[in-house]
Amino acid sequence: MTNRPLAVFDIDGTLSDSVPLHQTAFLSVMEGFSFPSLNRDWASYTHHTDTAIFEEAWSSAYGRRPSLEERAQFHIRLESEFEEIGRGRIIAEIAGAAAFVEHLRNAGWAVAFATGGLRKMSRRKLTAIGVKFADDLLVTASEYVTREELVVQAIEAARIHYAFTPGRVVSIGDGIWDLKTAAALGLHFLGVGTGPKAEILASAGATVVSDFRDRAAATASLQQCGLAQY
Repeated sequence: MTNRPLAVFDIDGTLSDSVPLHQTAFLSVMEGFSFPSLNRDWASYTHHTDTAIFEEAWSSAYGRRPSLEERAQFHIRLESEFEEIGRGRIIAEIAGAAAFVEHLRNAGWAVAFATGGLRKMSRRKLTAIGVKFADDLLVTASEYVTREELVVQAIEAARIHYAFTPGRVVSIGDGIWDLKTAAALGLHFLGVGTGPKAEILASAGATVVSDFRDRAAATASLQQCGLAQY
């Protein structure tokens, strides 16, 4: 099997400028479950994925994990709400994202996606910004609960899809939870963002790019970024 580098991309805030739309839909659905009390500080939850936050909120409210049927109902409601509020709204890319993903493929990188969002929503985001993807290389919170599971499964999906042993693996994300996950898994990490988001990642020691318009600079950062520490 050929050894080649692998880039594992987060989607929201990393490739697509979709965080506000996603969070609006998520809050609406979570409030629609009428929990006796609801912690709306999503960053304070143990795991930062749609499914994990729902399960933790449910367990906190009712003293048990949601059943498979209850979790499926949450998935259905969230994907429907995202579709409804997103109707007629444009999902923009983080500047240069689609071209950068294609550039990496042409440069010999394997590419996979690991996102804390649900599958149908994630497909829509990638399609909207023009990122080509194979469905088996898209790993989402529809299938897995934690960020660690998502990234591990994305690496395994790439290994099977490309029939290779990953060499350098770089996780690319915009949140401190992405950095924590990469550190826990012993992966290289590249942050994406501007302003306070970038400052938080940089202060934690991550290499950060503002966007992907400068493909050469972004590629150099990808090749040179160190192992994640947190």
